Amino acid sequence: MDIEDQLLQGAIELHAHAYPEFSLRMRGRVHEIEWAQLARAAGMRAIVMKSQVFPTVERANLVRRVVEGIEVFGGITLNHPVGGLNPLAAEVAGELGGKAIWMPTWSSKNDLSESQFYLNRMKAYIRTLSQIVPGPEAGIEIVDGGKLKPVVKEIVQIARDHKMYVSSGHLSIQESLVLVEECTKEGVPFTLAHPFSRSVGASIEEQKEVAKRGGYVEHCFITTMPMHQRLELSRIVEAIQEVGPSRTVLTTDAIQTWNPPPPELMRMYGASRLQLNIEKEAIRKMIQENPSKILGLDDQPREGR
Repeated sequence: MDIEDQLLQGAIELHAHAYPEFSLRMRGRVHEIEWAQLARAAGMRAIVMKSQVFPTVERANLVRRVVEGIEVFGGITLNHPVGGLNPLAAEVAGELGGKAIWMPTWSSKNDLSESQFYLNRMKAYIRTLSQIVPGPEAGIEIVDGGKLKPVVKEIVQIARDHKMYVSSGHLSIQESLVLVEECTKEGVPFTLAHPFSRSVGASIEEQKEVAKRGGYVEHCFITTMPMHQRLELSRIVEAIQEVGPSRTVLTTDAIQTWNPPPPELMRMYGASRLQLNIEKEAIRKMIQENPSKILGLDDQPREGR
């Protein structure tokens, strides 16, 4: 077995997209059941299914029952379709076993101001978005006067009570630096998602500050892919070296037909890191140990192992 295949044994995917996403007309590479089967065959320990438009907790529960031998989790993204910063939606997701609360992505004011990439793509499928989210003025912010809004503090407390983690989504780095402090204070794991993406654009110094304040920096392989940002892999290597593997997680953010299924994309990610001289123990920490801590799996037995 090749080293990159060995690294998948026990690996955890914290961030890849479920299908359908946005619309049935937007094709995915694999359905969730196929995804879970492929992950199990690769020896992975767990996957977390993300959607930008609907909670994935119930679908995760179903997939877990259909595909035994791997942990399958869902969560909720606090975009407009679930009411934005909605504590009720977050709490229900937690009660149903959700593990992740993703802060607003395409609904964030930051993302709408910077790119509107996802919003423009979704408008081709969902006509009402043009009325509900006409532009950046309808975007969601989590701070007011530099301080977290009370509703965001409530959502962090919900994450604490339900043992969930919080992801930055597409917030600005300035918002994330405030949010990570609140999460750390409440004992909630925090991940800064795809910091080099166009919607976030965090410098390495800012990534180091997130880690210093108790968060994890999450680098998504999809940003390097041809149909996305074509980010140089060396930039992620540099960030890992500066921030340190102990505060870094590697995910795929896999979505759509022009990318491989998430487990294969994760294998490619590991193989690429090895070729760029990241030691296998560091990779193992970033795709196994750190995600396990974030999900709170350390004290739980591995299903099917």
